[in-house]
Amino acid sequence: MGLRRKGPIERVRGGYRLNLDADERGVLAGMVGQLRDLLVTAPPDSPQLRRLFPTAYPTDPEKDAEYQRLMREELVGSRLAAIETVLAALAPGERSAPMLDAEQLAQLLTSLNALRLVLGTICDVGEDDDLADITPDDPLFGEHHAYGYLSYLVDAAVRALSQDL
Repeated sequence: MGLRRKGPIERVRGGYRLNLDADERGVLAGMVGQLRDLLVTAPPDSPQLRRLFPTAYPTDPEKDAEYQRLMREELVGSRLAAIETVLAALAPGERSAPMLDAEQLAQLLTSLNALRLVLGTICDVGEDDDLADITPDDPLFGEHHAYGYLSYLVDAAVRALSQDL
């Protein structure tokens, strides 16, 4: 990754600029593509998706099952639509930093956060966990660092969306 003078996501006149180099965009596109595949192929009770589709009625399994039955398809559909927008924005071959409008950036934020939730589930990340405590011999070392990078990008997206010009 090259040296970056500005944040990874910058509010500019006319929208938002992704200050990510081609390698970063390629890695993110690969991760987002894996999320798409997981959403399409994983069974509804997949543990990896637990944080993406949390229990709506924790004390009433019948109501929760009905909610999941009614809402899951819509939730998956909206996530898949966001992913397609993100993949188009991260498309290889674009030399300069891609420009997004507010809706596209919101979809990027949604997809990055979904990736964080899946990785957080895989790594069993909790509120008190600190990335600095993860050692290179941890079998999920890479996943923890990907989680940290995604957290950084989510924060940058939220900050950019809340900035005025």
